[in-house]
Amino acid sequence: MVPNSLHGKLLALDVDGTLLDAKGRLRKRTKLAIQAASDSGSIVTLATGRDWLAVEKLMEILPSVQYAVCTNGIEVYSKKGDRLTAREIDFDIAQIVIHSIRQKLPGVAIGVGIRGQLVGEPDIAKALPAMPAGVTSFPAKIVPDVMEEMTSNAQDIVVYHSDYHSRIEDLYEIVGEIVRDKQIDVVFSGLPMVEIVPAGCGKETGLSWLCSHLGITSTEVIAFGDGMNDLSMLKWAGKGIAMGQSVERVIGCADEVTLANSDDGVAVWIEAQLLAK
Repeated sequence: MVPNSLHGKLLALDVDGTLLDAKGRLRKRTKLAIQAASDSGSIVTLATGRDWLAVEKLMEILPSVQYAVCTNGIEVYSKKGDRLTAREIDFDIAQIVIHSIRQKLPGVAIGVGIRGQLVGEPDIAKALPAMPAGVTSFPAKIVPDVMEEMTSNAQDIVVYHSDYHSRIEDLYEIVGEIVRDKQIDVVFSGLPMVEIVPAGCGKETGLSWLCSHLGITSTEVIAFGDGMNDLSMLKWAGKGIAMGQSVERVIGCADEVTLANSDDGVAVWIEAQLLAK
């Protein structure tokens, strides 16, 4: 846990439900607070389930953000879009996994991360939040069959089924059973679908790599999040801050709770705990 008197050397910000408000907007107060934290010496990074193409424009309007941990920790990018590190799912394993899921979950829609972009089957669009076009949107390539698009390893695999849109924990259990013993993990994506990632991946693994790269320890990290895919990151960070609207499990694992995302929760905490010192 980071004492209040210690300035966080690295601020890690989840995007959806944390940095952005409930309508997918970047609020002015939040943007200004992040800039002020950066000006006072903090390194600011995004830590998101989104792929690079879904945060690229957001990075452009946030000059204070220097890095992006994307795809739930699988990839780390510089502000310029250079991919600094990445892990992948072997092509053959990805093909086997997709085939097995389709056999045991009729009606499923599959998406695959390919070269920094989500390529998904039509129903995948139902799992993506309805947000204004532009900096907060989720650019995805919709195709009839993702397996026809795959020619190399996958960054991740996402699984959506309309029957489980409101029962994501049930889908998590089902998919986890299907892919057991295949050297991969199933994680919550932060959306009404589950994500399959290389074994041992999470937002904290991407952040851990970045910290090593920058010469920072986890105790010097302050992380903000709201979703199930933020749990491990909030536990790993020196100080984990849950947003006010977070689910109970997230609030329970956090060191502190700030206001909701639509009430500028990130800004309120930064102003009170970092900028007022």
